[in-house]
Amino acid sequence: MNPALLLPIGLAFMLMLVGLAGAGKHTQVLELWLDRLDGPQTAAASALAPIIDCMNRVDRDTRLAYQRLVHPPMAESAPEAQTSLPAGRHARSREEFGDNSEPQARVIQNDVCAPTLTTKLAHQHPASPLIGMTAEYLASLQKISSTLGTSKQRRLFGDVLQQRVQDELSRNGEAYATVSSQLRRALAVEDQRLRVEQRAVLEARLGQDLHWHLLNYMITARAAVDQIDDGVRTASLTPQALAKLTAAVQRANENSATFVDHIPNKNLNDEALHLWYVIRQPADAYLIALHNLLQDWLDHAPPQQLSDDYYLVTRRYDALLSYYNRPARNAF
Repeated sequence: MNPALLLPIGLAFMLMLVGLAGAGKHTQVLELWLDRLDGPQTAAASALAPIIDCMNRVDRDTRLAYQRLVHPPMAESAPEAQTSLPAGRHARSREEFGDNSEPQARVIQNDVCAPTLTTKLAHQHPASPLIGMTAEYLASLQKISSTLGTSKQRRLFGDVLQQRVQDELSRNGEAYATVSSQLRRALAVEDQRLRVEQRAVLEARLGQDLHWHLLNYMITARAAVDQIDDGVRTASLTPQALAKLTAAVQRANENSATFVDHIPNKNLNDEALHLWYVIRQPADAYLIALHNLLQDWLDHAPPQQLSDDYYLVTRRYDALLSYYNRPARNAF
């Protein structure tokens, strides 16, 4: 890759690139200074990156582990099998996610979700409410992690002690889910705002190149699932609104494909091109899920079918994000 392009490319992907977690405080302060040289958007995104990394790589599996204990699957074909739970954005099955070779959440938790997560943010915006929210989240994460570890041994306990562990699991799990959701929502708002700004900066520097198309597609895909989530929660989603969101995702997908088709002498060692090919299958699966939800709604499908379609849309988006995050984090 051309060294002259490293900074602007890093700008475009900064919110997804989360290799900064675990760095010491002095290192993070130095990195923040370097980020500021590139621009305020890069610095702001860099400050959020460690928190987003923790949520992407540890929070999802922690919530799943809690859900599996509270609502255990009816049967599992093998000890390592994972059940796809009807839990919306946090449902997961091994074969549909792109980060299955990642270490287990408990293995990387102390590094990825270290207390230094907010070091850059505290230097840049000392009054940011995200600092306190992250601290509360980390404290809750430690509690639920300890409870989950104890719960694995609950079959060895007597009935009285086992009930205490179950009560603790329920109490800590509910508290964790609450603070996790609050932090996710707050990050999502700031995340979307910054990525839109980054897309504009990237276009001004390099035009609508492949990096721009990748970022534009991920922004559009995220906006669609967020608006669908909000519309379902508030009962305000309409078929017309869903049709517009689906069309926007399809258009962003097709535009990126058209751009790639016109690249002469494609170099598969190029990180951006490699990333584009990595997300093709999950991007298509996400679009199909959107179309299925829309078509079933227009065909007046029963509520249970629409509910299943909705959960499939959110699960397919999570899968898409998992396929995008790891190569983006490693390459850029």
